[in-house]
Amino acid sequence: MTFWEARFLWEEPMLAAVLASAMLGYLGFFVVLRRIAFMSAALSQVSGLGVASAFLAGSYAGITPHSETPLWLNPSLWALVFACLGAAAMGLPARSRRVTPESAVALAYLAASAFVLLVLANPRIAQEAHEIGDLLFGNAVVVRRQDLWNLGFTGLLVLLVHGLLFRSFLFASFDSDTARVSGVPVRGVELVLHLSLAVAVAAATRALGALPVFSFLVLPAGAALLFSERLRIVLLLSVLIAVFSGAGGYALSWALSLPTGSVMVALGVGMWGVAGLKRLVEIRLGRES
Repeated sequence: MTFWEARFLWEEPMLAAVLASAMLGYLGFFVVLRRIAFMSAALSQVSGLGVASAFLAGSYAGITPHSETPLWLNPSLWALVFACLGAAAMGLPARSRRVTPESAVALAYLAASAFVLLVLANPRIAQEAHEIGDLLFGNAVVVRRQDLWNLGFTGLLVLLVHGLLFRSFLFASFDSDTARVSGVPVRGVELVLHLSLAVAVAAATRALGALPVFSFLVLPAGAALLFSERLRIVLLLSVLIAVFSGAGGYALSWALSLPTGSVMVALGVGMWGVAGLKRLVEIRLGRES
């Protein structure tokens, strides 16, 4: 069976990869601009912990892999709650002189990673351990229809919020002091931006896994900044590179029987390499001229 003949198997996962990568590629522009790359990594891990915790709670509630999961034990809901709480908590140290934001992000990342491993070690979720492993490293061979709907709804929500507040997000990201003097509620704007990031990460992590989600938030925007210095071009390239990495990574992983998330990340790294090479050539030519 050829790749195209098997499209009934990969249509939904491919669509999920495109939706998630486009949304995260756009948000990655703000992640890189605000230099909060490790915050996005921490949010990915925290979302994964939410999903793993939902499986563990379900095992104690008597939920089996083949039984219907009640709403209050829905892994996507737990990922969303964990991610939003994590985003809010990581924003608190900005008001404290004793705890730096970097320390809070490191704490969140390390704590989430450690607790995920502890949850995986619990014998009560031995049947779900493989699924949680896929969640952490990305192996989106099959995507649930509900996860696809969640991605679509989340994308529309992010589009609406950023359509209304894009200028405020941009102003606060470029020059928060000037924005504050100009009357922009910087702390409120930052909180909304971080929460939109948390919602997107939660939905995408449940569908694709933490590793590719982190890569979509960092690699495309970083490569785009090496390709161009114009704001609109960088934003457009960030989305396009992310979509290329997501869709192309899924297709290659299918054709070569490789882990999906790893191939997506590898393509993103490759685009970074191409952009870096272009930048080096431009610098060399500039010096010679």
